[in-house]
Amino acid sequence: MMDEARYGELLREFRPRMIDTGEEHERLLNVAETLMEKGESLSEEEHEALALIILVIEAFEAQVRAGDEGEEDDDEDEGEEGGLPPHMALQKLMESHQIELGDIAPVFGNPAMTREVLEDRRPISRGQAKELGRYFRVPPKLFRPD
Repeated sequence: MMDEARYGELLREFRPRMIDTGEEHERLLNVAETLMEKGESLSEEEHEALALIILVIEAFEAQVRAGDEGEEDDDEDEGEEGGLPPHMALQKLMESHQIELGDIAPVFGNPAMTREVLEDRRPISRGQAKELGRYFRVPPKLFRPD
């Protein structure tokens, strides 16, 4: 059962809010990464805070992508997607949870297909994103930005 008082403390500490600057985006990305690195030791309260932070990050990144449509080159340092690509998010989660390629291979069918996903040579399907979201206890949108 979630401890609401502890959850409130975490929200005060992390201060998730709608992102309107690159600095705030970077700050919340760092908070999310720190939480993801805890892996299995993530408390229920931390898991809920992480889910909220990821949703805020995704909302900002979707807004950036929508604003960048049709523009050639921008001064953004974050690349075309404005955030962490799905294959890199998967790599970071695997690393923080100490998960091997073979552990998630059933999601993709076999180790070779899993390797292709991790190398960004194969996209993650909606169904695979849902499975990965359940596996890692994160929003599936982390693996499918569209």
